[in-house]
Amino acid sequence: MIIVYFILLVGVLIFVHELGHFLFAKLFDVKVLKFSLGFGPKAAGMRRGETEYCIAWFPLGGYVKMLGEDPNDEIRREDLGRAFHQKPLWQRYIVVLAGPAFNLIFPIFIYFVFFIGQQTLLPPVIGKVFSGQPAAAAGLMPGDKIVAIDGRRIRYWTDLQRRVYDYPGDRLKFTILREGKSFDRFITPRAHVRQHRLGYTERYGLVGISPNFELAQIGIGGPRSPAARAGLRTGDLITSINGNPMERWSDLGRVLKYNRGQSLRVSFLRPSVSAYGFVDLHLLRPGLAVVDPEPRHGTGRVSYFTGIHSAEFFVQLVEPGSPAEKMGLKRGDRITTFNGKAVTHWELIQLELESSRTRLGQEHRVSWIAYGGARKQGKFQLAKVTFTDEYKHEQERFVFGAHNRLLTRRAEPVPIEGRFGYAVVESVRKTGEIVGVMAVAIVQLFRGVISSDTIGGPVMLAHTANVAAKKGWDHFLWMMALISINLGIINLLPIPILDGGHIMFFTIEAVNRRPLSLRAREVASYVGLFLLISLMVFAMKNDIVRYLFN
Repeated sequence: MIIVYFILLVGVLIFVHELGHFLFAKLFDVKVLKFSLGFGPKAAGMRRGETEYCIAWFPLGGYVKMLGEDPNDEIRREDLGRAFHQKPLWQRYIVVLAGPAFNLIFPIFIYFVFFIGQQTLLPPVIGKVFSGQPAAAAGLMPGDKIVAIDGRRIRYWTDLQRRVYDYPGDRLKFTILREGKSFDRFITPRAHVRQHRLGYTERYGLVGISPNFELAQIGIGGPRSPAARAGLRTGDLITSINGNPMERWSDLGRVLKYNRGQSLRVSFLRPSVSAYGFVDLHLLRPGLAVVDPEPRHGTGRVSYFTGIHSAEFFVQLVEPGSPAEKMGLKRGDRITTFNGKAVTHWELIQLELESSRTRLGQEHRVSWIAYGGARKQGKFQLAKVTFTDEYKHEQERFVFGAHNRLLTRRAEPVPIEGRFGYAVVESVRKTGEIVGVMAVAIVQLFRGVISSDTIGGPVMLAHTANVAAKKGWDHFLWMMALISINLGIINLLPIPILDGGHIMFFTIEAVNRRPLSLRAREVASYVGLFLLISLMVFAMKNDIVRYLFN
């Protein structure tokens, strides 16, 4: 099947590319002699009118042969004015540009299929506000709904993310809906910098909010605490106390804060992970416990200790061999400070680590309370781990190694307004985004920032098509869209014999007001052919090393 998937992937993309040339050649009345998918001997074909349509045995490419492309073409009297080189320069531009353009436009239709299938999206309702961040300083609260930014309507959480992300350091006017009342707050997204996987740094804005509501999931500080003696464990989800429902940590926090020593009848659900290896399924088992708070005498006041904390600050998993393990962190430990700052939200640890990837080798300091009460501290540097993914591409990730695993809840998704228009806009936006990423990747490749080992040939294409197809038609179409964009951009490179080379010749002709000499074009074509053959040989070498010796 790998051959079938490969032919399907490459055949569709070649057809789309050559169709662009063909349609605009016909539109401008250029005589098309042959439309071929593939090179070499003809495997099948037919003639319709003046054009021969065929499929050749070698599938890596295709071409549209037009009258007048070859200087040796004989132009009959009845064909005068229909040869390619006799057409106005602007028409020749469009005919050549149409091939790559079709490859860049084709993904819009693929993405449209995905987006039109969406029916709901997450609303812009705040689940969590991070203390010490711009949103908290402006008085935003969990449950607030952002309805507009700078007068521009915000319908979905993705709208909110993009607006904030794109304006770091700019003062924005947020229109907020709270309990049926609308009001405005001016908030300046805090600028953050991180290392993009393509080797450049990007600057983006955050205000310190999340769509995830923090549930009443608890962590237990030590085995001698009242909560531990009552049978509660880190990770338990509290559902009610003394018959009163607990939906969020804020509900539970208020009960603990204002308790004056009364016994707490706690109903909870205990998460356990399914034994099945192919799913990450959390099973919740119900339980009951009675917690008797202990009085703690301070300066002039009495507080009541239960040993219950938010599960957010507790380590649930430590990766073997990671910096966290080497530092001594263990499951059940409660992190208290990170780089000298009190930990108020786990996401802020992740954010600081994300930003520090631009400064590999930076030392981080962590303080924590071990299960049982011992206070500890340590230092670590992010570990860079490289691995090969299912597509045989080398990837890298930066590891701290300590994770929490929280149960969260979000606001109910809302129906998408105007799904057709939404799908059109999002498919165009997505295509434009990937075109930009691919263009940067090619530039970084020429600069040497991205390794030339990432270049692949037909074996890589075949393997990619096979893996994507086995994961489902949606993955296959998504991969087809990416490769189509890549093909379109590569064909626009100013290399002779590629479409970009022809566009370069036409541009020189427009500037000089006369075409390049036949000799100059021949020499340039030989140079271009040499470059392409060299690239193909290099790609094949990478394919052999990547797929046959690994």
